Amino acid sequence: MMKKITVLIVTASLFTLPVLANTTTINITGKVVASPCSLSQEGALSVDLGQSLQAKDLETAGTGSTWVPFTLGLVSCPTGTTSVKATFSGTPDTSDATRLYKNSGTAGNIALELQDNKNTPLGNGSTLTGTIDTSHAYTYNLKARAFTAQGGTTPGTIASEVMVAFTYN
Repeated sequence: MMKKITVLIVTASLFTLPVLANTTTINITGKVVASPCSLSQEGALSVDLGQSLQAKDLETAGTGSTWVPFTLGLVSCPTGTTSVKATFSGTPDTSDATRLYKNSGTAGNIALELQDNKNTPLGNGSTLTGTIDTSHAYTYNLKARAFTAQGGTTPGTIASEVMVAFTYN
């Protein structure tokens, strides 16, 4: 019995035909990106422009309410993360799409204006870049107000949503 198996194996290997094979290259790529920071405040950040703004103070085109300062803080940034770019987006107001956000509340002829502490308008698509400090944090100092480009503001609520997307380096 042992002889048959040996002969059979030898016989099978004599009739093996060469196999033609193609070669290929496998390109493996990737990218290591900077890790994100954490927000100093979790969830949505609310900015109250005031609950008793007077329509008569916003009758004239080009007037706004008092600026309300606030911060948007990033903390616990990983060591390899050196800078962060914030991109602001929301529904632009038709009266000035480059600098104002649309009011989705009930007050008429009013929009939201957002700026940094250097008075740079932060309308839809605007960006701000900051350098992460030695404590692995960065704070955007911002301010917002109600603004009327057309004048004739009517009473009602003010509401607007501005999204911020962060890109890290």
